[in-house]
Amino acid sequence: MTDQEIIQEIEKSVKNSDSWSVYHHLKDNLCYTALMLRETNTSVDTLGVNLNVFKGNVYLFLDNGTPAEPGKPFSIQNLDSLKAMEELLEIVKPYLKKN
Repeated sequence: MTDQEIIQEIEKSVKNSDSWSVYHHLKDNLCYTALMLRETNTSVDTLGVNLNVFKGNVYLFLDNGTPAEPGKPFSIQNLDSLKAMEELLEIVKPYLKKN
């Protein structure tokens, strides 16, 4: 599966998600495809994570920064955030490195 196909599959899963939305498409420092996701069931619009896709694998970064600017770390402080993290891990699980 190509990196672009992985991004498309993740976007489909995120559209069906109760907890996440695609906030931004971007490229990392090495020009690989990345997605910034935002947690949707919170009143704070700055909570999010980054997913970088590189050579068929997804790398999950638990902050809402960009390659140029570090962001605030995603934190789990209530059951809604725990549910969101569990849902996110299910979305990316098929694309994580196996070893």
